[in-house]
Amino acid sequence: MKKILIIGCGSLGYSIVQVFKSKKKKILVVENNKSNFDLLKKESGKYFSVFRNLKEIKWDDIKYLMICVKPKDIHHLLNILKDYINKSTTIISFVAGIKLKTIKTNLGLKNRVIRFMPNLSIKYGQSITAVYSNNIVSKEKIKISDYFGFFGTIVWLKKEEDIDFFTAFFGGGPAYISLILEHLQNILKKRQIKEIDSNILVLKLLENTLNYIKKEKISFLGLIKRVASKGGTTQQGLDFLKKRSQLNLLLSTAIKKAELQSVKMSKKKD
Repeated sequence: MKKILIIGCGSLGYSIVQVFKSKKKKILVVENNKSNFDLLKKESGKYFSVFRNLKEIKWDDIKYLMICVKPKDIHHLLNILKDYINKSTTIISFVAGIKLKTIKTNLGLKNRVIRFMPNLSIKYGQSITAVYSNNIVSKEKIKISDYFGFFGTIVWLKKEEDIDFFTAFFGGGPAYISLILEHLQNILKKRQIKEIDSNILVLKLLENTLNYIKKEKISFLGLIKRVASKGGTTQQGLDFLKKRSQLNLLLSTAIKKAELQSVKMSKKKD
């Protein structure tokens, strides 16, 4: 039976292992950091096994090799993998900023290589994950999307450069949304609402809004039209936010700056 192996189990790698475990999918783990290894060893069982050394792996059994090490360690790892990896194994890289060309050049083999770029919700199987490869046919893309569908939503990109925007928008998205929610929470706190209560209330506001949109099957604009009546209180607030498109400009600029930083970091790592 073909198996999946992940090398590197830091924060992201650990989240990936956890989603495999929660979805009752089997996975092998190689982790040479002693503290991480000891933690994983205690949790290992029916759905995942953990190893310290690449020599312990039966490489002919590996269908997908997921690489989840730090960018600074990728070149050394690829050089070592040359002596182990089977030519039929598909390599999936989760390493930020390292392009396919770099992986293929350093590996020196003709294995299929795919880049996965998830966000933090992968831990709970709710990630929006960007996927890119330049040598995967449509039929195989469908198989990969189906197999890794338990990660959340899989989005295949047409250009590798789009990963930089994806990282800025979906990777940073939870932080941008959280910043807006924090500002809403601070407004409540200024009205003498306790922090724990204001946190719960803002989260409920977000949750209820999303549930309403889903159940009513309406767009964001559709909801705005339902809430805001002409000359009403909400419309007054919306008019201020829309004035000179300031809110749109702020968000667009923030995401563009994050995208440019991703491009800059990719060039340094490659």
